[in-house]
Order: sequence, then structure tokens, then C-alpha cells
Amino acid sequence: MKIREKFSNFLAQNQFLRRIKSFVSLKAVPFLMKSFAVLLVIIVVILILIKVFRPIYLDKLYQQTSFYFFHYLNLDNQSFSEVRITGNKRATTEEIEAIVNSVAKDFKQEELHKNNDESYEPLIKKLVVEIKKNLPWVNKVVITRSMPNLISIAVTEYEPFAIWQDGEKKYVTDKDGNIVLVNDIAEFKHLVILSGKGANTHAKSLFNIFTIDPTLSGRVYSATWLGGRRWDIRFDNGLLIKLPEDNISEAWHSLIKIYTMPGSILGLKVIDLRVEGKIYLEYGDSVIKELKSL
Repeated sequence: MKIREKFSNFLAQNQFLRRIKSFVSLKAVPFLMKSFAVLLVIIVVILILIKVFRPIYLDKLYQQTSFYFFHYLNLDNQSFSEVRITGNKRATTEEIEAIVNSVAKDFKQEELHKNNDESYEPLIKKLVVEIKKNLPWVNKVVITRSMPNLISIAVTEYEPFAIWQDGEKKYVTDKDGNIVLVNDIAEFKHLVILSGKGANTHAKSLFNIFTIDPTLSGRVYSATWLGGRRWDIRFDNGLLIKLPEDNISEAWHSLIKIYTMPGSILGLKVIDLRVEGKIYLEYGDSVIKELKSL
């Protein structure tokens, strides 16, 4: 503590050092910060211009950088003493390991005949591409490598949400509408059936309201996307729910209240929620009742 105080007193009493400190803090530092900001802006503008007018230059730069970084630092060594795979449920560990071994073997053969950066692709990138290409359930792949010979593969798979019926064809989709190409969809016959043009791309709106009350959502049999605007929902008991174009979450909350009222759905054929602030109930005897918004 005494040494620090002596040093502080020395700086305070030395006029030359005080001037240097003042110059650095008042002029040098602001100048360097401004220069760095200007340089950064110039680099960003140049990259944008190159991307727009000469994108091939950026591709070449990427290829060269990848080649020198991975090749000369030996990060593309194909010898793996251990491969750790996590996150996979439908894609088997054996399938992923087979792809890793095959890609590494092919990569090694390519390297024997190529000693430049032309068309170079890092081994890790090849692995990501091949895993996603050959395993339809895989959505994302993150690969990390711990030197010298450990490679870790973290897989994120698509979660089946619905079956989209497009004409005569049926596809398994996730909540974001991504189609999963599977050979047999019999396993997924319990999922909600979507129909209508573009229904799969709007599946997320259904997923969001279904999470509000999983018990009620479990009664949903099918959902039809109408006119590119709104959903009609069919329950497993035949009840038809007409949802509005907007604020479907509020409409779903109203539906939950109706459904939980004792005896409220007896004889019901249709619950129409399309008009904000009103609920129309149609019964089997064609009687229509109007309720205020719940």
C-alpha cells in the first residue's frame, strides 16, 4: 500500500508525466477511437460493395482463408480417436458415425491429390452437409473439435407436429412448417392433419395456441387453412371451431372457457369465433345462440 501511495505521489508531482497522461487521455485516445470507428465503417462498406458487385472475390477469400487455417494448422486431421454424439433421437449414433468415417476417408483421398486452396472445403463443413443430407430428421448440426483427436457432434432434430395433406400427398412437418421426408408416416397418424394451400407454413400459429392448453389441444383432429387468412379447427368429436384472422390467441382462451363450462358443448356443432367480441354457437337442431365475449 505504501509503494502504491509513493508511486501516486510521484506521478502527481512530476509535471512531465502529468502532461503525457493528459495528452493521452484528452487527445490520443479519442483520436484512436475515432480512427478505429472510421476504419471499421470503411471496411464494412467495402465488404458490402464487394458482396454486391464482386461476390466471387469474397468466395475466393473464404476458400483461401479456410484452406490455410485448417490445412496448415492441421485442424483437418482425419484421425479421430473419439467421436461424441449428442442430441440425436431418431437418427442413430451408428448412422452418424458411419457418415463421419465415410466423409473422413473421402476427404483424406482428396487431400492426397490436392495441395492448393482451389475449391477447398473444411472437413467439419463437409460433415455438417453430409449429416443433414443423409439424415432427414436432422435440423441443425454443431461440430467442435478438441485437439488432438476428439470430435463432438451436437444434433438438433425436427420435432414432428402435424401431417400436412397436399392433395393426394401427405408430409410430416414440424411447428415451423419444415417438411421431414420420411418413407412411412403411419407412425405419425396421431398428429393433427393440416390441409389447405400453405397450411404448413402457417403451422406455427397453431403450435402457439395449442401450448396454451395441451388437454384441449389433444382433442384437435384436423385444421384447415382457408383463403390464406384463417383456420377452421375440427375436434375429434366432430365439433367445428371457426377461428378469426387476428387475435387467435384471445379466441382460443374464449374457447377454453366455453369448453370447461359444465354441459356447454352438449349438442354443439359449431363454435364461431370469427367476429371479435362475439361468439356464435350452432347446435344440432340448427339453433344458433349468440354469446358476449367471455
